[in-house]
Amino acid sequence: MNSLNLPDSAGVAAIGLKTDLIVPHDDIAEITANTVKDITEDNDIICVTEAVVARSQNQYVSCESLAEEIREKLNLKEQSTIGVISPIASRNRFSLILRALALATRGGKVIVQFPIPFDEVGNQVIDENFAYTRLRLKKTLQSLRETRGSTPQLNVLIREILAALKLQELGYGIESIRKITGKGIADLTLKTPEGKTAVAEVTFEDLAKTAKKAIGVKKDVPEAEVALSIAVSLEHNSITIVDANDYLYSDNPKVSTINYGNQVDSYYDPEVIYTNEIENHTFPHPITKHDYRHLYSEIIEDAGAQASIIFTDNPVKVYEMGFIDGICVGAVHERYKLKELFSSFGAKVPIITIEDIGSNPWGLIGSNVSDMDKGILKLLPDNPHKTADNIKDKIKEITTKDVEVLIFGDGAYKDPDTGIYELADPHPAIGASYNLRSASLREGSKLKLQVDTLFRQGYSKDQIKDILSDDSDKTAENLGTTPRSVTSILGTMADLITGSADAGTPIVLVRGFKHL
Repeated sequence: MNSLNLPDSAGVAAIGLKTDLIVPHDDIAEITANTVKDITEDNDIICVTEAVVARSQNQYVSCESLAEEIREKLNLKEQSTIGVISPIASRNRFSLILRALALATRGGKVIVQFPIPFDEVGNQVIDENFAYTRLRLKKTLQSLRETRGSTPQLNVLIREILAALKLQELGYGIESIRKITGKGIADLTLKTPEGKTAVAEVTFEDLAKTAKKAIGVKKDVPEAEVALSIAVSLEHNSITIVDANDYLYSDNPKVSTINYGNQVDSYYDPEVIYTNEIENHTFPHPITKHDYRHLYSEIIEDAGAQASIIFTDNPVKVYEMGFIDGICVGAVHERYKLKELFSSFGAKVPIITIEDIGSNPWGLIGSNVSDMDKGILKLLPDNPHKTADNIKDKIKEITTKDVEVLIFGDGAYKDPDTGIYELADPHPAIGASYNLRSASLREGSKLKLQVDTLFRQGYSKDQIKDILSDDSDKTAENLGTTPRSVTSILGTMADLITGSADAGTPIVLVRGFKHL
């Protein structure tokens, strides 16, 4: 391409530009300048993805060296226990960081706290309906237990909540609990793991009587295909589940008795979903298909440590998991708030964030897997603002054109279809040349609103044009636009142009964008 000529009617235009492969120790300023030299004009904005900038700078680090740094900063001994708070659920972004954290414990334990039901950028870590149903059941159980002392009859409700918790673990969906929700005519209305509607009656011990009742209830629920009889022993912490028809009319009925004694403490905590409550469940991410509980557990165990995963929106719950030697906040955007939370909690435990590990200015924030087998991460670029200035100067030297330069990372874009806000970098703009760094927020007028308002007031098209061309005229309705960071807009636009799959266009030329 020897020129880039746009029609007079063009507004903002952005085009992705291909380059040769960029490898460590390449001169990124010269490569960028040579790529744009035949087409750039004054006031263009040249955006370069952080990936090739960091690669040219040889910005790599190994898990082993990170593990040593983590040990030093958290003062970890052999077989230490650390808590990892609110990490991003991403194989590319966090798997090797987690490996380094696990290696740092030297055969110890890593407790990972996931928020419910998504990580901070919208990746599902646990099924939303499952999680919120379970937390509601546990909260109800807590309330019933707190008032049971004065009202022993509440044991009837407690047994039904316990039955619902266990059935949910076995893959049943909880549709209603009659005495709690006021819906349905059965003690429990359920969806079986196969998707059939089931009714269940719950007793303390008389399975036969309850089975007959369940069959009778089933007849009054047209959509019901299954009737269950369930006995709950509060004394022995056990639940027995039978198919009502099978129990009454089969010579060899299948009787399933399950002890929940080792889960009682988990059931009684209404803020946390523990691993021992969901051992039979997988929660695959709707897009990547990874179950991050299993994936992160495997990464930790492969590094020689024990893994424990909890789901809670109260991250300090990790302190109830036993003695903790250190805390690492894995979140990107919430890192300062979470670090402050743990610092103010009062426990004398070393606390770091992933920003505190690795090189300045961002540490491990924005890092990516470079070599999974060898445990190598690529970091964000070193000294990105100076690098942007150097690229700007090189373009000026080669082309005589005065441009601005932006080094961009993830765009600040939330996909409305997946709900994922794919901003695992600290900002869309990792570095910028001087004039962009000093740019104010981008504001403007709502042209569509002004045109609509003036047209309804009876103005002709030509009159509207005259009014809008007069900056001093205040007759038009103007609500203004939401002020946005110039560099964030540019970084997001450039990231969308290059695409997350990387089409081999690491440089994006933007023309016609007013930024000063």
